[in-house]
Amino acid sequence: MANEHISNSKERLIRFLKTGTDKSFFLPGKNKHFQYVGNAMTQMINKGRGLEAVECIKKVHSEKLFLKLDPMLMFLANACHSNNDMAVKKAAYALVEIVCETPVELFKWLKQVKTCSQLTKGIGRGLRSTVSNWYNSKDPMQVAEFVTRYKNVGNWSHKDVFRLCHVKPANESIAFIIKVVCKGLKSATEAYKEPSADIQKLITYFEAVDFVRHTEDGFAAAMKLEEMELHKEHIPVSLLCSKEIWNSLLLNMPVGEVLSSLPALSRRGFLTVPDGKAQEDPIVREICHKVLQRLKDSEAIEKEKISPYFIYIAIRNYVHVFSEVKTYHHGKGGSRKRENPSNNGPVSSSSPSQGKKKKRKGRKTEEGQGDAGTMEKKEEAGMTAKARANNPELYDAIHDAFKVAVEKNTPTTGKSYLLAVKTAGSEFQKGIRGTPSISALEVMSLMATILKNKERNVDLGFFTATLSPMKFPSELDNIIEEIYSRAVPDLTLACDPAAPVTWALEKKKHYDVFLVMSDGAETLGEDSPASKLLEYRQQMNLPDTKMVLCGLAAPKLDFAQASGMLDIGGFDATVPSLIHQFITGKLDTL
Repeated sequence: MANEHISNSKERLIRFLKTGTDKSFFLPGKNKHFQYVGNAMTQMINKGRGLEAVECIKKVHSEKLFLKLDPMLMFLANACHSNNDMAVKKAAYALVEIVCETPVELFKWLKQVKTCSQLTKGIGRGLRSTVSNWYNSKDPMQVAEFVTRYKNVGNWSHKDVFRLCHVKPANESIAFIIKVVCKGLKSATEAYKEPSADIQKLITYFEAVDFVRHTEDGFAAAMKLEEMELHKEHIPVSLLCSKEIWNSLLLNMPVGEVLSSLPALSRRGFLTVPDGKAQEDPIVREICHKVLQRLKDSEAIEKEKISPYFIYIAIRNYVHVFSEVKTYHHGKGGSRKRENPSNNGPVSSSSPSQGKKKKRKGRKTEEGQGDAGTMEKKEEAGMTAKARANNPELYDAIHDAFKVAVEKNTPTTGKSYLLAVKTAGSEFQKGIRGTPSISALEVMSLMATILKNKERNVDLGFFTATLSPMKFPSELDNIIEEIYSRAVPDLTLACDPAAPVTWALEKKKHYDVFLVMSDGAETLGEDSPASKLLEYRQQMNLPDTKMVLCGLAAPKLDFAQASGMLDIGGFDATVPSLIHQFITGKLDTL
C-alpha cells in the first residue's frame, strides 16, 4: 500500500494512535491488526524524539482523537520500556494515570508492558511505583468501585496486580481495600473492632456489593443498588431479568448505555405498552418513562457526542428483537436461519424429502430481485410494524434522537462529494463486517442521508462497470428504496471501483471527495482507481481530491495505491469519524 502522504515517523505515529494502523487500510471492529505492523514509537525513541512521541500520545488522548485505545496503550508500554532514555520512561509512566482511566485500560497496559519485557525478569521499580500511584491517587470509594465492578480483565485481576507490583497503600482506606481483595471481606474486617468512619463506609459498600451478588430478591437488590449507586457490572446475570433492577439502573444510566440496553429491555417486555384490556404494571410504566426521558434529552445526546450511526445501529438492534429470524454471526457478516422452519423456509423434519434440500430460485426482475428479496422485504416491514406497535412513543423517540445526533453531533467538511454505491439484492438483510445487525444497503442509505443533510454539494450514483446518477430522496426509507431498485442480481457481477471517477471525468464534474461503497468483490477495469484518480486530479486541476473505498464485506482491500486514498474493510460507528478526519487532512496531524 502506498503511504506517500505519511512522510515521517511522527505522522505515522499519529495515524497509528488514532486508527491502529499507519497504512491506508482500516479494519473496523475488534481486531488485533495493530499488533503486527511496524512500531513508529520505537523509531522515534531511537532517533532521540521519545519525549515528542509521548506528547503525541498525551494530546491524542486528551482530545479524544483515537478510534481504538489499544494501540495507544501498546505505544505507551513501549515508551515505558525505553531503557536507553530515562526521561522518556519518566514521562511515559507519568502519563499512565491519565490514559488508564479505569482498571480495564490499566490491565491492558500491563499486558502490553509484559509483552515488551519478555526478555527481562520481574517487575521493575518504576512499574511498581506507577501502579501504586495509580491506586493511591484515587478516592478510596472509587477504588472500591473499581475492584468490585471490574474484577477481571483478560487474564489479569486486582489480586494479581497487588501481589506482583507490591502495591504500597498511601492510607488506611487503600490498605483495607487491598486486604479485602487479597483475603476477603470477613478476614479484612476482623482487624477493625472499632473502624473509623472512612473504613466503616467502605465496609458498608463491600457488604452491599456482596449482598447484591448473592441475593435472589430483585426488589431488595434494587434498593441496595440505589442506596450505594452500584452499576450494571455489579449485578449477577440471574437478576437482570428483574424489572426492579432495571428500574434502579436507569436512574443514572447515560443515553448511550440506554440505547445499548433497548434490546435487553424489550426482550423482557419492559418496554411494551399494554393494550386497552391489560392492566399496566406501574414499574414497567416507570421504566418506559425513564427510557423516554433519556432518549428525549437532546442536551445529553450532544454532551455524550453520540454518533447518529451509533443510534441507527441501536434502532436496528431494537427492531431485530421483533424478528422471527435468528442471526448467527459468521465471518464477514451474519447468516440468517429461521426459528420456525415450516414458515417460508426449508422443509420441516416431518417431510419425507428432508434429506435433500432444494434451492428455490426466485424469478429475477430487471433489477435483479426475486422471491427471496421480496420475502426479506416483507420480513423487514413486519419487524418494523411490530416494533412500532410495541411502543409507538418509544419508536418515535429513538428516531428523533437520531435526528438530534445528525444535527448536533455530525461535523461538516464543506466539501463536494460523489457517493457511489453498489449492492446486490441477494444481500438485502445480510449483516456487514464490523456491524452484523445492519445491512450494506442500510449503511449506504444512512451515509447518503447524513451527507445530504450536512454537506453543501452531494451527488449519488449507482455503479457496476459504469456509473448511473440517481435521484436523491430526502428521507432515509426512500433512499433505501431507490438504491434497492438498482440492486444487481448477485455479488459476482463484475464492477469497476474506478467507474465513479471515470464518469466524473467524462462529465467534467468537480468533486473534492469520491466515496465508493460496495458489498461485493470489486474487479479492476481497464484502469485502477489510483491511476484514474491521478488522471482526474491532473485534468480537472483538483490536486487535493481524495478517494475513500469502503468494502462493507471485505476483510482486505488494496486499492489505495496513491496518496489521498483510503481503504476501509467493513463498517462500524467509528468509520464516519475516520472518513471525516481523512477528508479534512487531520488523520496524520494534531
